[in-house]
This record gives sequence, structure tokens and C-alpha cells, in this order.
Amino acid sequence: MKEFILRNQRLEAAFDEYGRLVRLKNRKTGWKIQEREALALSFAMQVPLEGRRNNTVYGSEQQPPELGQPADNVLQFTWKGLKSAYTGLLDIIFTARVTLHMRGLLFESRVENRSPYTVESVEYPCLGAVERPEGAQPFYRMNGAYCRLMKTELAPHFANQMGYWGVDYPTQLAGGPESPFVLVGNEEQGLYVGNHDTTCKELVQFCFVMKPGQEDSLRFTVPAGREADGKPVHMELKVFHFPYAAPGETVEASPVFAGAYEGNWERGADLYKSWRSTWFKRPPAPSWIKPVHAWLQLHINSPEDELRCRYQDLVRYGRSCAQNGIRAIQLVGWNTGGQDRAYPLHDTDGRLGTAGELRQAIAEIQQMGVKVVLFNKYTWADRSLPQFRTRFLQYAAKDPYGDYRVHPGYQYQTPAQLSDINTRRLVPMCMNSAQWRDFCCGEFEKSIDLGADGILYDECQHHGGAFYCFDPSHGHHVPANIYAGDHLLAQDFRAVAEKKKPDFLFAGEACYDLELRDYALAYFRITPDHIPLQRYLDPYAGLMAAVTGFNDRDAINLCLVYRYIISYEPYMFKGSPEDFPRTIAYGRMVDALRTRYSNLLWDAEFTGTKGLLLESAQKESLHYSVFIEPGTGRRAAAIANTDAERPAEVKVRFELQTSNLWFFSPEEPDGKVCGGSRVIPPRSLAVLYEK
Repeated sequence: MKEFILRNQRLEAAFDEYGRLVRLKNRKTGWKIQEREALALSFAMQVPLEGRRNNTVYGSEQQPPELGQPADNVLQFTWKGLKSAYTGLLDIIFTARVTLHMRGLLFESRVENRSPYTVESVEYPCLGAVERPEGAQPFYRMNGAYCRLMKTELAPHFANQMGYWGVDYPTQLAGGPESPFVLVGNEEQGLYVGNHDTTCKELVQFCFVMKPGQEDSLRFTVPAGREADGKPVHMELKVFHFPYAAPGETVEASPVFAGAYEGNWERGADLYKSWRSTWFKRPPAPSWIKPVHAWLQLHINSPEDELRCRYQDLVRYGRSCAQNGIRAIQLVGWNTGGQDRAYPLHDTDGRLGTAGELRQAIAEIQQMGVKVVLFNKYTWADRSLPQFRTRFLQYAAKDPYGDYRVHPGYQYQTPAQLSDINTRRLVPMCMNSAQWRDFCCGEFEKSIDLGADGILYDECQHHGGAFYCFDPSHGHHVPANIYAGDHLLAQDFRAVAEKKKPDFLFAGEACYDLELRDYALAYFRITPDHIPLQRYLDPYAGLMAAVTGFNDRDAINLCLVYRYIISYEPYMFKGSPEDFPRTIAYGRMVDALRTRYSNLLWDAEFTGTKGLLLESAQKESLHYSVFIEPGTGRRAAAIANTDAERPAEVKVRFELQTSNLWFFSPEEPDGKVCGGSRVIPPRSLAVLYEK
């Protein structure tokens, strides 16, 4: 077999004359990521036919491609004329280009479709058998979701996520803008595969398939060894692209970068961060969100008509925030019908008062030094709106059959709605429709006219399972990736604000990384197993986390460890600061601490766990991170013990440490020498730092 090899000090990749990736090796560690030639893959393509939608063009069934080597460390394969089992020769040209960079391989591909059929999807690059490193148990895929890192086991257990009726083998998918990359590995090393495109021109998914199947379906176990009943045991990793190349079209797929790394997930994410640094530019933001501060989220009405607070009575919440050191209120449910009703309309609700009364309340709250940010939503239209079919249906994202998609909606308060009997269903809209965006801009402008300091665009990070719109009346390519319109809408909003209120805050819920070009703050909720992916990717982004418990020390401690703004939300964001005095008191202690030591905990660079050597018998209950002070390079380790009962003894030192360590905590804010050892009480935190 003839091989074409790309090699540097870090990586070796070998392709055969059929364009298959037959070997991939991390030369630093010796990990043979792909080595079984018989299972190697090149590409696959879906070209649906009338009466046979599932018409796959397999790269393995084609004639050898033309090989070009236009430059050193570059291979180019061109397949001209493709065939499937159900067609003759298709006049389609597929070109794949592989470039070896210092840290990995860049895979680029292009479809030239001269056939009478649409090229719906392309699978490229493809790894036919991802091997585990020697002794690697367990083995994970890791990807982003809701501003955090999700870990899903690939071995020794592999769960099927697709439903067994729809696939032949256990299958998992990750991707879309929330997951621009996946990591495959463990705590020692891994493989990074990332979508390196900033336009959202197409959906890109990472597909994992475990063949021939599970050994034990109750436990999801992967068969041991390399064979099961005479069949090879292996896991495929394929990157799905959706070019929807119509007859006569040429489409460039999103570039995909693959690279090996040594260490934990942070070292894998560094490959994304390196690429991110080539295009990311922080959006403008008002100065008030930059120092340490806290918010209150306040909900005043739901679709079931609680009508909790009239506009004129909001002033008392502003007064309470001012008294408790809270800098901003996120006001939810202020619009007609309350939260998750009557969208996309953003009018005031006459049952709560007049627009003038809300404007006056906002102004009075602002005079107390408290900002007001209004909850907005443009992802959906409420299907129960009387004018939905006459006014908004035309802008709905349509599926291939011409129908609008339906999100199940959200349940509020009453037995009927909690039982999902009278839930208001939500319809995803097409952000690529210029007319829809124009309408949204008019609704958005209402928040500026009310005198608000900003908006928080709820659910900006997804489209309810809709990815493509096939409506030919919207003025976009048919189909178009709906996510491509998110950036356009944000730009339109900013153009409106620039004319009327340039220091207006743009915030969103759990913004995916590309959205942080447009939104200066992202709000989300955290869990005990939270892994701070977005904070690691962007050490200085405005990120805010909900704190809802009546003695919510752990959530507050994680806010310090991960540099999150605190969003106080008593009674699930339906109360006032005085409703949970213990949480407020502790939160103020923590914020006072990070204000006092802002040079180490706020204005410093968050670096994950890099350079920290931490020992503890209770490491599983610890959340910790390292900050580096600009200018001096001094390091601080923030460590939270989330165990509810047991204290945690920790021993800490930094790589290349040259001085003794000191510590401080909310209860002991004055720095003291500790020598690198500290006992952290249950539900408490300590910061150890270089003096």
C-alpha cells in the first residue's frame, strides 16, 4: 500500500492512495489514535434520491482520487465522479485538503455539485477506529453546553443517545454552536477536533459510533478486546457537515482542526483558545458591569397571570437592592402576558400599570444607584397569540416539508399548566429573515425607550431543536442555518442602540462562544459538577450564575472560584433580597473579599488549574482555580470545599514557586502566612497566594 505521510514533532498522519486516514499518532506520548488500516475511512456523502432518501456515497467505494501536493505539509485528494449503490456515476467533485500545522491537522473540503440531486450532508474527516491510550479507563468525550463542559463516557461504557430504533449501532452526537469542538480522552491526554468557522454557515456535528454494539445493554459496556463474535470492536468518529449543495452549486465546508494534546481537558481547550485569539474581539460594554458587583433577578408575572407586582411598586425592590449592595435588577415578566407568553411582543402589560409608570419606576431605581435590565426574547413566537397565524407565521423557521417547528414551551404555577395541559407552545423563528429582524428591532427599541440600562436576551443560545429554515420567501439560501442569523440580529440591535443609547448593555442566556462577540454578559445556572469551560475560554468575559438557596454558600463560593457575577434569586427569582438574609450576608462577604483583592481575584487572569499542584484526600469535593495578577505574575489559588460535613485539608504549591504562600478567606480577610497547607471547613473557601 502506498502511503502519504504528514509528520512533525507532535503528530504523524498517514493516508493511503484512496484518501483514507490509516494512521494517526501522538508522537509526544506514543498514543496510536488510529492504527487499524482495515477500518480506516475517507469520507461519506448523502445524496437523497426520489424514493430513496438514504442514498450514501461511500468514499471507500470510489476510484482512487487524484493526489495533489501543492505545498509542503499539504495533501489534496480530489474525487471526480462519485457513485453509490443506487445510482450510476454522479457528476460531483469532492476535494479534500489536509494541512499539517504545528499543533495539528486542518481538514478543508469542497463539494462541486453538477448532478441533478442535492448533496445534503458530508462526513469529513472520519476516523474509522479511535483507539484508547494504553490503560485509559475511563475514556470520555467532552464538549461544551450551557457555558460548561459536559463529560460523556465512551469506554468502558458507551450509551446510545439516538434511540435504538433509529440506528444500527450505539451512537452519540455533539455539536452545533454550543459545542464548537469535542475532546476525546482522559486526564492524561486526548484528541481535539474542532469546527474552525465563525460564520455558522452550516451545522457541524461530531458523531461517535460504537461497533458492533454493546456487550451488555443494561450496563452499556463496550466489548473487551478487539473482537466480539468475530466482528471488530471499534469506535468511529465522523464530522457531519450539512452543505445542502443544490444542483450547480459549489460549497466550501467549515474547516475542521484535529490535534493531540497532553494533560487534562484544559490543554485540549487551549487548541480552541489559540484559534479563538485570531478572531475574537470583545464587544463594547458599559463601565458599570466591569467591577465586582451583584444582581437580583425578579419575576413579576407568568403566563398564568400572577401579576405579582405593579410597575410603580418596583421601587421597593430597588431600595432593597441599594441597601444590600446589589448593583442591578434583571426584570422578568414585565411584558404583556408575562414570562414566556405573547412573544415576540415586548409591550408593557396594562394590568401591571402603564408604560409611563414603568419608565418612572426605572428612573427612580436608577437614582438609587441600581441599574435595570429588561428580560427580552426573540427566539420564538407564542403560538397562542391571536395574531400568530396572521402576522408571525410567515417568519417562522420551516422544515423541509414546509411546516413550522414547535417547541413544547414551559410550565408555570397552576396544576393545569404544571400538568402540561394548557402550556403555550412556542414556534422558532428564522433569524435569517431580514423582515423578521426588522420587526425584532422595533420591539427591542421599546426597552431603550423605557429607560432600561440593558436587555438580557433569554434563550439566545438555541433555537429549540431547529437548525435549518427551508422557507424560500425569507430571502436566504434554501435551506439556511438559523444560527447564522444570530449575529445579524445582534448587529441590528447594536445599530439601534448606538443611535439612542450607546452604553446600553447587551446580555444573554448562556451565550455560545461566537455570541460573546456581541453580548458582553452571559447568565446561566450551575450544578455541583460544574466545569467552567466558558470561563476558561474567556478569562475576562462577563459571566453570571444564579444563586437561589436560603444558605447558598457553595454556589457563592463557586462564583468566586470561577469569577462569576452573583445573581441573587430568592424563591426561584420571585422574591426580595431580605427573603434570604444568610445568603445575602455571605454573598456580600465574598464580594467584599474579591473587591479588596480584585488584583488577585477579579482583574487577574483566570487560568483554570494550570501550574497548581494540589493534594487532598477529599479532592472530589473541591473546586479550585488559579488566577494570575497582571504585571507581577503573582498567582492565587481559590479553593472551595463543597462537602457539607467534612473539612478538607489541602496542600498547595505552584510550579516554580519561589516564595511562601499566604491565605485569606471571607471569615479571615486579612492575609496570613500558611506555608501552603490549610484546612478548609465544610462549605467554605480559602485563597492561597504568593505574597
